[in-house]
Formats: sequence, structure tokens, C-alpha cells
Amino acid sequence: MSSLFHSLGRTASAGIAAAALFASGAHAAEDLPTLFTNVNVFDGVNETMIENANVVVTGNLISAISTEPLAVAGATVIDGGGRTMIPGLIDVHWHVSYCCTAQSTVVTGDILEVAIRGAKGAEATLMRGFTSVRDVGGNPLPRKK
Repeated sequence: MSSLFHSLGRTASAGIAAAALFASGAHAAEDLPTLFTNVNVFDGVNETMIENANVVVTGNLISAISTEPLAVAGATVIDGGGRTMIPGLIDVHWHVSYCCTAQSTVVTGDILEVAIRGAKGAEATLMRGFTSVRDVGGNPLPRKK
């Protein structure tokens, strides 16, 4: 996971890191905790960051934030290397079908190609820190299924 933090520069999202862990399937079924150490936390509520913190994620929720060392039984430990964790971002204007496909392909191409490109784009969006998106284009009814 440290390569995830490196690829995001000095800022990493707790939502990204947690989603990447749970997507692997290793933690999703068992809800094993993950302990992030040596991180600065911007919570979006307070003006100051929590520096040199430890963050515990259990299931898909942050269950503890502390500046004191934490001993979490059975946890996967990830050293954040002094990077900053932030809440997951929300993109309220996004196009899953059009984000990663040329318009000519959307209009005349294979719908499966468009869908696959959209799924890859969704993963890339998650890895950039967006944990929620609102798709404002296309027919929303098939996505409701």
C-alpha cells in the first residue's frame, strides 16, 4: 500500500486507501482492522490537522483516530510516511459512460467497450480520492438495476 501513497504525492485519502484494501477481498469478508500509522489527518471539520496520528479502519468505517500509539489485534499495519489523509471527495458532475471513451465510440461503438472503459474510469476516479460520484449523463434507469 505504500506505493499507493507514493503515487498520490503528499496527500492520500482515507477513502482511497480503505477502498483499495477492501477491493482486494482480504478484509471485506472478515472486517479485519487496518491501522494507518504516521499520518496527518485533515477531517474537514476542524481548522487544524491532527499531526502524527494513527487511524484505525474497521470494515469500511474509521473506528479510531489517536495521536497515541495504538495496539490493534490482528490489524494490517500501514506506515503513512507522514502523508496526509483526507475524507473521500465527492464529484457531483461525472459521466461514467463518457469519461474515458471518445464521443465517436460512444455514438457508433460497441456498448460493452463503453461499459468497460467506464468501469476502468470509475476505478481511476476512486484512486484519485473520489469515493462518491453523481453521474449526470445518459439514461439513469439501467444503472438503477
